[in-house]
Amino acid sequence: MPNNTQVLTNAEIADKLSALAQLLSMEKANPYKIKAYRRAANTIRGLGDSVDELVRSNADLTVYAGIGEAISGPIREIVLTGRLASLEKLRSNASPELLSISTYPRLDPKRVLRIFKKLQISSTQGLHQALENGEIERIFGPRMDQHVRQGLVQTSSILLYHAHDLVPLIEAYLLKRAGATRAEAVGDYRRRVEVIEELSFVVETGAFDELIAAMERYGGRTPLLESKNDLALFALSSGPLLRINLADSTNWGLSLIWRTGSGAHLKKLVAITGSLNRREANSSFATEQSFYDSFKMVFIEPELREGLDEVQQARRGTLPIPITQGDIQGDLHMHTKASDGSNSIEQMAAAAQDAGYAYIGISDHSQSLKIADGVSEEALWTQIRKIDKLNKHLDGIRT
Repeated sequence: MPNNTQVLTNAEIADKLSALAQLLSMEKANPYKIKAYRRAANTIRGLGDSVDELVRSNADLTVYAGIGEAISGPIREIVLTGRLASLEKLRSNASPELLSISTYPRLDPKRVLRIFKKLQISSTQGLHQALENGEIERIFGPRMDQHVRQGLVQTSSILLYHAHDLVPLIEAYLLKRAGATRAEAVGDYRRRVEVIEELSFVVETGAFDELIAAMERYGGRTPLLESKNDLALFALSSGPLLRINLADSTNWGLSLIWRTGSGAHLKKLVAITGSLNRREANSSFATEQSFYDSFKMVFIEPELREGLDEVQQARRGTLPIPITQGDIQGDLHMHTKASDGSNSIEQMAAAAQDAGYAYIGISDHSQSLKIADGVSEEALWTQIRKIDKLNKHLDGIRT
């Protein structure tokens, strides 16, 4: 096996796995195999540990969610040789059209190849032009236009549910590897904005320079874009920017408020409290509650800090109570292993019961969607009978 001495970042390793998944999807490979490669790629992009270092130290990669024995082998091959033979074989046999979209993991190859054929184009440059002149929307409809438009964007933002996976990893790295004594996600993520362009953290540490140096090693290599005495900005390989703000214990609460609120929210807040810069210099707010109490306001939940009328309502004590996880009574969109899910009806019902749900709705794909192992009519009746039987002895939940 050729020896690769170049140190690869997690993003470079993940890119090869994503490209392999794209090409496999056109080879009518097992959909679970394709999903496994994509899941492993997403896991690797978010890891703080350098996968290159893990492989070279012969660490067990399967301890990470989304990486099984079957995929740890290709990952080791990428690190130790700098290449992936299965990917290169598929690329050697792939058409120029397929090669042009293999590096865009969010594009559905089958849908895009339909566009190529219809519009007689063969590259992503042609796709860009077809988007701009409106051909894709006019011929294929707005949903296809949206799919291509989103798929061609170089990832610089992530959806909130992807951020839910990434934030705990960064937080753990800050605390365990970078020397932070306290770290908390703020900004768009804390307000639960649907699309996250920048992940922000407030940290407490006695050695901010050392923390910055450690973060440059996150995921193998994470470029530092800007640094000041109390701020550092990084370019994460998983997409968004990462902003680290230094705070101290005396004004931790004020820092959370300052770094969490939207621009519009902070403008309305400052109209009542005065400059936050001045407050930080002349006052001490160790908790958010102490800040709100000082201005006779009730606590404003992070999700409400968007600059509507939450500041005025906080002063009147009339803020709405946000819906929490405990308010959710059930889930009506669930796929079992009968189609493209990973668990049985019994397992899903038990998990839902543990979560306190009162009901779940099974919505496996029908046989019209072959790519997702759609359930046949006969299998559907078998599933219905199984659900009826299960409901007879389930207590406290209905499927």
